[in-house]
Amino acid sequence: MQLLEVMNMDNLDLYSREGEQGSDGAMIRKELKRREAIGYWKGGFAKHKLKDEPVSVVGTVRVVS
Repeated sequence: MQLLEVMNMDNLDLYSREGEQGSDGAMIRKELKRREAIGYWKGGFAKHKLKDEPVSVVGTVRVVS
């Protein structure tokens, strides 16, 4: 698996394969950490979404409760 393939996967695919062993699993976990660090989510919602975290909705910010 190439790094570009991992970067093009959506979050649900990445989370379903998070426990894989070897270099593929390492790339998947690294990509998940990268997305969490920059606040980028592709596809489904984040697995570890916190309450009262600001969420951008069509140019506005609101608090999710």
